[in-house]
Amino acid sequence: MREPATRRRRPILVRHLLGTLLATAALAATAGCGSDTSSAGAGGCPTWPNCDGRTDGPSPGPIAGAEVLPMISQTGGGGRVSTTATLLDTSAEVRGFTRQLQPAMVHRVTAAIAQARQSGYLVYGAVVALGCDRPPGADVALGADGQVQIVAQEVASPLPECLAPVTTVAIATVPGAQ
Repeated sequence: MREPATRRRRPILVRHLLGTLLATAALAATAGCGSDTSSAGAGGCPTWPNCDGRTDGPSPGPIAGAEVLPMISQTGGGGRVSTTATLLDTSAEVRGFTRQLQPAMVHRVTAAIAQARQSGYLVYGAVVALGCDRPPGADVALGADGQVQIVAQEVASPLPECLAPVTTVAIATVPGAQ
């Protein structure tokens, strides 16, 4: 049986439900933030380099002095996008980070990490984009959860479609306690 033809718009509750779910998720995420340092894990604070259990640490926002090296993009490079950056201080951390990438891209990323280490700052990396476009740049900030984040800047004119996804990795140097 067909619905009667009508010109009136029928309200769709999905938008309202989606908004409610997003608001609930945002509240739940911020409710977990606090000054309890026991969540840092057995290895201490894995997020900000000068975290020593104090509650008066750096505030969320852009990290002064942080710099992003020229981004590395490759078609079919693999990886998973994450705004949470990975500390690349040891060879084990570098291997863990590059394990997600295709072999041809691993060489380029490890070379960029070696170059970044010469700065004397901490080195972080993240897969910032996986899609048709290469972002024009990336920004480094400290998230509300204390994690270093590398976020791709928006592409001015995104391509509507592509034949193969392009992986973009950002490597950043971040001043901090050594």
